[in-house]
Amino acid sequence: MKLEQEELKTELDLEKIKEKLGEKRYLHSLSVLNSALNLAHRFNLNLEKVKKAALLHDIAKNKEKDELLTIIKNSNWILDDLELSIIPVLHAPAGAVIAQKEFNIDDDEILEAIRYHTLGHPKMGNLAKIIYAADFIAEDRSFAGLDEIRSKIEKNFEFGLYLITSHIIKYQLNQNNFIHPYSNDLRNKLLKRSD
Repeated sequence: MKLEQEELKTELDLEKIKEKLGEKRYLHSLSVLNSALNLAHRFNLNLEKVKKAALLHDIAKNKEKDELLTIIKNSNWILDDLELSIIPVLHAPAGAVIAQKEFNIDDDEILEAIRYHTLGHPKMGNLAKIIYAADFIAEDRSFAGLDEIRSKIEKNFEFGLYLITSHIIKYQLNQNNFIHPYSNDLRNKLLKRSD
C-alpha cells in the first residue's frame, strides 16, 4: 500500500492518531483509508470526510472494556443491552465519542461511519457504508474468500456489502457469538435489494 502525499493531507493531527493507535493499528487505518478512497468515487463523497472517518474508525480499539463502557456511558450514543454485551464492537461507539471530544469532529456522517463500522446499520449513509466495507476489504487483511468479495464490491457495491455482512454473520455464528439485529437487518435490506 502506498498512499500519495496528497491522499494523506488532512486537517487531522496524524501524529496524535498514530500515538493513540500504535504502529500496527495506525498502518491498518492507513490501509482502510486507501480502500475507502478507492471506493469513495462511486458516491462523489467529500474526501476530507472519508479521510477523517477512515483514520479515526479504530481510535478506541486499544481501550479496555471498562474504559470503553465509561466512555459510552458518558455520551449521547444509546446502545442496547445486547450491543453492550458484545465487547469487541464497543470500540466503534466509543471511537465516535473520542472523535468528537478529542478531535473536534462534529459532522454526523463521520461520527455515524465510526459508530457503525463494526455492526453496520440498515439506515447508515454512504460514508458509513464505505468505511464498513473498506475496513473489511483493506489490503492488510487476508482470509479465504476475501479476494472474491473485493472483486464483487468493485463490480456491484451493494452486492459486495451483502457479501461482507453475510460473511461477518457466518463467522459470528461459527464462533457461537451473538448476532446484533443491526447486522441482520442490514443483511436483509441488502438481500432484498439484490433480488
